[in-house]
This record gives sequence, structure tokens and C-alpha cells, in this order.
Amino acid sequence: MTENNSSFPRISGAWAFYDHHCPVCRSTIRQWRRVFEARHIEFAALQAPWVRERLGLAPGELPSEMKLLTPDGRILGGPVAIAWMCRRVAWLWPLGVLMVTPGFHAVTRWVYQWVARNRYCLGDMCELPPIGVDRRRHLAATTFLETP
Repeated sequence: MTENNSSFPRISGAWAFYDHHCPVCRSTIRQWRRVFEARHIEFAALQAPWVRERLGLAPGELPSEMKLLTPDGRILGGPVAIAWMCRRVAWLWPLGVLMVTPGFHAVTRWVYQWVARNRYCLGDMCELPPIGVDRRRHLAATTFLETP
């Protein structure tokens, strides 16, 4: 990564910005990093100072969805950003097109928003700070089966 005369890295490809505190985000990037970086899509945490400055985020502000900075300077978010990334990979291209198809896009957005809202509590353990002694561990899909 080379620096120009500002504090931003030079944009030669795309940049996907993710919540570094999100276990779902970190896991997804670990699994997919090589696929997307081979297509000139780099990853950076939303918490990085240069990202916060580039997106115009206030101190402590965190977007409700991941963001993507395209090589032409557009900023996309959520499932639209993921669809853009998928369309850069030949075998993911159909998924990328489907994700923005009218009708299916509404479903994609709903699923994305649900995951984004619950991202700190998906997986084996809730990473939210305890709210008190009575806070129970959240076991993702099995939580709805628990009885009080």
C-alpha cells in the first residue's frame, strides 16, 4: 500500500470496510480474504483512523452495515456492496446478480440487516458486555428454544 499526499492509502482497487469487533465479520474475512484480494479488493477495519476520516464518521460512530469503496470513489453498503464484490469473482457472479435482482434484493437486505443487528451474538458466545448478573449466554440459533 503506497501513500499519496493525504492520509488515505492510494485506491487502485476496492476497499471493503468491516467492523473489527464483529466475530462474524472477522471470520468471514478470514475465509474469503484470498478470493477477494486476488481481485484487488482489500479489507480494512471501520475503526481505522483513515477509514473513519474517508467515510466522514464522527468519533464513536459505527455504520449499521459494512461499506465498500469502489475504485471510482463510490461508497456502497451492506448487501449491495457484497453483490458488487461477488460480481468480481466468476463463480460468485450469479449470486452477485441475484442479490440485487428486484424481489430477491428485499430478502437479501432483510437477511443482511438481521445478521448485522445480531452480529455480536452469533456463534458460540455473545461478545456483548454483560448488562448485569442475570445476563445469559446467547447461543445463536438455539436461543429461541430456551425457556425462562
